[in-house]
Amino acid sequence: MKKVVLSLVAVMMLAVASAQAQVFKLSLWDSICVPNGDYTVGFELGIGSRTKAVDGVQFGIIYSRADKMRGAQLGIVNKTDEGKGLQWGPVNMAKEMTGLQLGAVNITKGDVTGVQCGWVNYAENATGLQFGIVNYTQTMKGVQLGVVNIIKENKSFLPVFVIFNFCF
Repeated sequence: MKKVVLSLVAVMMLAVASAQAQVFKLSLWDSICVPNGDYTVGFELGIGSRTKAVDGVQFGIIYSRADKMRGAQLGIVNKTDEGKGLQWGPVNMAKEMTGLQLGAVNITKGDVTGVQCGWVNYAENATGLQFGIVNYTQTMKGVQLGVVNIIKENKSFLPVFVIFNFCF
């Protein structure tokens, strides 16, 4: 009997979650989209795409914006508050990012865990690898490779160094 009740509860929770999420979303700009919802589980395509949460791929020709992103953001400008996965485009911005930022300019105003790869990489706190022409972070547990590498609060090596820098 417990298994039947638990199974029914699980099915009901899944039905409620799927009713609130969409598998495919097509956006012209921000809230001009079909369907107009806050949560996408699957693929979101738009010229300018904005949503509260994406679990899947968000592809914005000009920009992609999600408060919470798990998966991938692709576009000229990508922005998320909480990202887990990949941001790929000329400009990538996040408050918190776990995964890979791949672009000309990568900016994370909080913690980045993973890899930033671009011409200019900035993170408040970095854990992992920064690979670019200019790499900057306040604190780091990892390695920077580039022309100019800055770890402002570096206790392991120098705060500024060329070719590489590290802090563990």
